[in-house]
Amino acid sequence: MKIQRACAVGLAVLAAWAGTASAQPASYPNQTIKLLVGWTAGGATDLLARQLATHMAKQLEQPVVVDNRAGAVGTIAHSEASRAKPDGYTLILATNSTYAIAPHLIKPLSYGPDALAPIALVGTSPLILTVKPTLNVQSVKEVIDLARQQPGRLNYSSGGNGSTSHLASELFKDLTRTSITHIPYKGGGPATLAVASGEVDLGFVDIGVAVPMIRAGRLKAVAVSGSARSPVLPQVPTVEEAGVPRFESATKFALFAPAGTPPAVIERLAEAVRSVQKNDELKDRLRQQGIELVATGPAELRKDAADDLAKWGRLIRERKLSLD
Repeated sequence: MKIQRACAVGLAVLAAWAGTASAQPASYPNQTIKLLVGWTAGGATDLLARQLATHMAKQLEQPVVVDNRAGAVGTIAHSEASRAKPDGYTLILATNSTYAIAPHLIKPLSYGPDALAPIALVGTSPLILTVKPTLNVQSVKEVIDLARQQPGRLNYSSGGNGSTSHLASELFKDLTRTSITHIPYKGGGPATLAVASGEVDLGFVDIGVAVPMIRAGRLKAVAVSGSARSPVLPQVPTVEEAGVPRFESATKFALFAPAGTPPAVIERLAEAVRSVQKNDELKDRLRQQGIELVATGPAELRKDAADDLAKWGRLIRERKLSLD
């Protein structure tokens, strides 16, 4: 009888524990979620974050508030996210410049490669090589010719030291054997405005921010950085099409939570992202901004992030790139 009673008590405890565990996902979330963005307002990451926040809030039935913490190639926000309580109420929409490029260029970092838990790869976007309207070039070949004729005279903007636009530009310089001076800005929005205003000559900039300026005649589009033409500007060739073999670069946007966040919460968030990615109206709207929504879960993002970390590391070492 004692054994039977003990077993009964044990089963009751296990049942209660299982009930509590299964109830945890249902109780999450029950308060506002903060979505960190490591870039200034107006850039591609910020634009996507605000769309994502709006639609995730509907799925999760709780507010999702974007909090811009710009600086240091997004690593300030990344560091804050890594220190946050792992309860699912602090997330970060990061770019590959932060989780795959910065670790090779910024040392020491306040966080390691396992400081954040992957949730989902949300989207990708090519950059677009643009020039100021007064620069007398219309093609990649003409940019290269002018840069070679006057080494060091031309300058380019980027979203910051170590940003995707910085690395894309340095790769372009290396493959074309040109000398173009780097002028870093704090985010894709300011970097794009710098070209439009004539403050700098050219730049690989966020396509979503650049398109309205291109259509208004404030920027000239020369080429896109991706492996295929953008449906937003189908008449604009890729850099490789325009005569620079092996050139390809794109910005990736990925959602992370602090390491140690319960798997059930991670899955709840991943499910919300998948629901967002099935929204055809949103997909079309973002496509017009140059962003393609993708559907991957935590495991796929973990592998993709590791692959990108290795890829950019090889490039940085081979090209001997630095923040100097």
